[in-house]
Amino acid sequence: MKESELITLSKEVLTICEEASNAVMDIYGADNDGIEIKQDGSPVTLADLSSHKIISERLSNLDLLFPILSEEDTKKEYTDAPIFWLVDPLDGTKEFINRNGEFTVNVALIENGKPILGVVAAPAVGEVFYGIPGFGSFKIANDIEHRIITSEQDQSNCRITLSKSHQSKADEDFIAETKNHFQSVEIVPAGSSLKLCRVAENSADIYCRLGPTFQWDIAAGQAVAEGSGASVKDLSGQSLSYEFKAETKNPYFYCAADSKYPWQEILETLDLD
Repeated sequence: MKESELITLSKEVLTICEEASNAVMDIYGADNDGIEIKQDGSPVTLADLSSHKIISERLSNLDLLFPILSEEDTKKEYTDAPIFWLVDPLDGTKEFINRNGEFTVNVALIENGKPILGVVAAPAVGEVFYGIPGFGSFKIANDIEHRIITSEQDQSNCRITLSKSHQSKADEDFIAETKNHFQSVEIVPAGSSLKLCRVAENSADIYCRLGPTFQWDIAAGQAVAEGSGASVKDLSGQSLSYEFKAETKNPYFYCAADSKYPWQEILETLDLD
């Protein structure tokens, strides 16, 4: 798609995410969030389903009739699609249930396996991010929008953003190894796809995911990160690729603010077996 078309489309997606976010927050403030357990053992709430319904209906009403792949769509027939919407109606359901506010509504547009537009809304913390790789990324907070960009890696201090709910031994090993390369290491905890956004807005230098994720978890955040100047790669340095198939897992990956810093050399020292 043309850049001008993506800029126009981003405004429409922002409106859709705002409506879904409002529905999520209505349930967030209620006594009953209708928690159920899916077949894979993960929780789903009324907020997940309400957001899914709104986003799916609104995207379907756009002039551009691209197919939609959503985490909460259990009846989709999957075929090859060169361009499609990839949606996580509520990323960070555990954060939602735990009431820590670190959950997001994620919508990405995928073309030829790459995210070309992404919106990440974090309604409980009052932040919205959107990005178009090759054009730019932006943050909206307190009704003020500003461009976000990354910077070169500080050679003495490193800021690592990690999950509030999924820290593992591999994360601990990564932190320990990073301390061998910097005078100081700061941990920036964040939930859901906000970790990618923290790198994008230059609040963190690196997010390394050494555990399971699905493609709808990170596609929108990747668009925001790449639009800001960050890079998102698997541990071999290859770009991630997305496809119109359900339950597609991501490889281990990292999101680095400074794409020139040799993070792969650090990651290669880890024992991830």
